[in-house]
Amino acid sequence: MEHLREEYDGELDPASVDSEDPLGLLTTWIHEAEQAGLSDPTAMCLATLGPDGSPRSRMVLCKGVEGTTVRFFTNLTSDKASQLQADARASLTFWWPDMDRSTRVVGHVTPLERAEVEAYFASRPRSSQIGAWVSDQSSEIEDRAALEAKHVSVHARFEGQDVPCPPHWGGFRFHAQEVEYWAGRPARLHDRIRLRFEHGAWSPSRLQP
Repeated sequence: MEHLREEYDGELDPASVDSEDPLGLLTTWIHEAEQAGLSDPTAMCLATLGPDGSPRSRMVLCKGVEGTTVRFFTNLTSDKASQLQADARASLTFWWPDMDRSTRVVGHVTPLERAEVEAYFASRPRSSQIGAWVSDQSSEIEDRAALEAKHVSVHARFEGQDVPCPPHWGGFRFHAQEVEYWAGRPARLHDRIRLRFEHGAWSPSRLQP
């Protein structure tokens, strides 16, 4: 792997990072990634703390950026949900390699209101709704055949009717306390602008690569 190299050619204008709207550039970059046709432009790595205090990470999808918050949904019996319920601290990392851009966000989560969860669930494709009932996310299962048998059973259960939101399905609102925007530059002299919420205000600073 040592021979693999990537030369970056991005750029980050400090003026585009707004202390009055710290996640505004994140929204712009997601939109630009979508317009560029990139795969999964809303994908983000969610890092939590496990019961032993060690970090855990996995990919989830951003389902909204509002003010200084980011919204996402999940099975509430999953490892990630259990960890967030035990310790609300977390971080998010967005990565758009084709655009030489990344955004890292540090903060904590709060549960979404049930009405908001159900409204979003109703907008999902039927196949995804059924999948939410099929999977006891993060629990062990014998094999693929057992999972597919559960899918057949749930599909038959809701034949000819709307699929309700499962009681174990919900979401979280991530509250940002620190945001870092990164753009890859030639010679590894990357641009890094960090915003931190301190003493009631967001303070910007430039970090060395």
